[in-house]
Amino acid sequence: MQKYNLEFILNIRAASLEEIRGSLSGLGENLIISELEEDIPGSQALKISIHTEDPTLIFDACSQFGKLKSVKID
Repeated sequence: MQKYNLEFILNIRAASLEEIRGSLSGLGENLIISELEEDIPGSQALKISIHTEDPTLIFDACSQFGKLKSVKID
């Protein structure tokens, strides 16, 4: 099956980096999470990059933590 490279911004309010890393680590490879300047007051912005066979699993997992934006799939 083809691997997809996903890059997106996740705005979170009440989740930790460890929670997000834990939920994504079994769903893909080469997971990179970096903190960005917040663009929505009261939230934290994270840039996430991961290789996966099923992007919908990643998006479903992340949607429970916050709002996704600037999605790029290669």
